[in-house]
Amino acid sequence: IRAGEILGVTGLLGDGRSELFQTVFGADSALAGTMFLEGEPVKVTSTEQALQLGIGYLPRNRKENGILKDLDVLENASIVTWPLFAKRGVIDAERHQEVFQSHRRELDITLQSVNDAIHTLSGGNQQKVVLAKWLAANPKLLILDNPTQGVDVGAKEEIYAIILKLAEEGMAIVVLSSEAQEVMRLCDRALVMYHGQIQGEVQDASMTEHEIMRLATGG
Repeated sequence: IRAGEILGVTGLLGDGRSELFQTVFGADSALAGTMFLEGEPVKVTSTEQALQLGIGYLPRNRKENGILKDLDVLENASIVTWPLFAKRGVIDAERHQEVFQSHRRELDITLQSVNDAIHTLSGGNQQKVVLAKWLAANPKLLILDNPTQGVDVGAKEEIYAIILKLAEEGMAIVVLSSEAQEVMRLCDRALVMYHGQIQGEVQDASMTEHEIMRLATGG
């Protein structure tokens, strides 16, 4: 994947795309293979290392994996960068507040107070807070696993616009999605997986729902 590119990874349920990119992010261990970042081979063994290398991962299923229900909006939006912004082990609350307010405006997050519980926000605004959490870390590569799951049509379009803008600014983005229409709407090209293997690549004229489904079913 190149800087400024949006790469889709799609297939049917159980195709292995989440497991593949959890390994890229260091949440799972790799059995084989080599990963290169900016032309250099890297072995990512932890999510902390991935963060230091400039890799971000927005997980699927926001309610289970993306938010911490007992924390407020600001805490959810800043937890990734606590170690990055800390001064001698003390959280720099002022800087976190400043960074979040910047992303709040950029992502158009609607909320009453940053101290409100995260679950008081709509699904779309919760997802934007999770996105803000990773943008605060300023990643070079951002992996988005089902980025519009559980949000309404209006919020979905807003998230699409944000993703396109980030790519225009030079960020490399991977979108993992089982929705062919979403992949076709957002991505420059897409890899289609089947039973844990990359079955083929589609782009331009070959990026059709029919071709994606043909590859996703083992064609």
